[in-house]
Amino acid sequence: MTHIAFIGIGTMGEPMAANLLKKGFSVTIVKRRRLEPVARLQAIGAKVAGTPAEAAAGASIAILSLPTSKEVNTCVIGERGLAGAMQAGSVIVDCSTSDPASTRHLAALLADSKIGFVDAGMTRGAAGAKQGTLAFFLGGDQAHIDQAMPALKAMGDTFLHLGPVSHGHTAKVISNILSYATVALVNEALTLGVKNGVNGNKLFEALMQGAPSKALETFGARILKSEYDPPRVTVDHVCDDMTLGQALASSGNTPIFMHGIAEALYRMLALQGFGARDMATIAELNRHKVLPE
Repeated sequence: MTHIAFIGIGTMGEPMAANLLKKGFSVTIVKRRRLEPVARLQAIGAKVAGTPAEAAAGASIAILSLPTSKEVNTCVIGERGLAGAMQAGSVIVDCSTSDPASTRHLAALLADSKIGFVDAGMTRGAAGAKQGTLAFFLGGDQAHIDQAMPALKAMGDTFLHLGPVSHGHTAKVISNILSYATVALVNEALTLGVKNGVNGNKLFEALMQGAPSKALETFGARILKSEYDPPRVTVDHVCDDMTLGQALASSGNTPIFMHGIAEALYRMLALQGFGARDMATIAELNRHKVLPE
């Protein structure tokens, strides 16, 4: 039985770990401040460790689902991290939305210890995590991806190998900023119609026929209803990912004008105290005249 160390049992990580357990993998998770996810996973067979190093004892695969590269680096190369406990020939799979430059640096450090690294940016959200239908954008050596694939197949059903290490995370960052910028445009489109007397719900139906998008489908109704709870993606999270997009643009000397406009709108929202709210609160920029005249 393959033993997996799973680090990060939040909204995405908990159902991912649960699916691994249901598919027969041995899974050790790490304690966290919120005890409920730990208890739920324990109830279906997860072991619990105090640190990443402890979780990695005997593990051939470690899977990470963490907020940013900062937490990933701490988990892997920090004190009591994975790197000091995993054996040569094992592999770490980072499913976080991580900084591609940080990913490349981390993979190079691990290579010195003969520990493989796969970046596995994921999409389809919490619903995909629960249903085991996540799509993974993969970067890394094919041998390391093959080693991780049985575990990945327990959590998802679509696997796209983009290239060497960091290309999976690069694709994930681009996918995210495309979605966020599109939500900003969806808000403007709906506002434009409503301000010109068109029924918002009827306009939404029309746009789903004439210019459909996942962003319109997922966030359009929330914008029309001012339905922001529970948050699917917070404004602060959007701003973090937009920062990664700017870093990509700088590294490739690539102008990204639309990205910059959308980022400015979300940062204005954060400054108005909406950082912890759902990104659909971008509608409040228009409704409460946060934007300058």
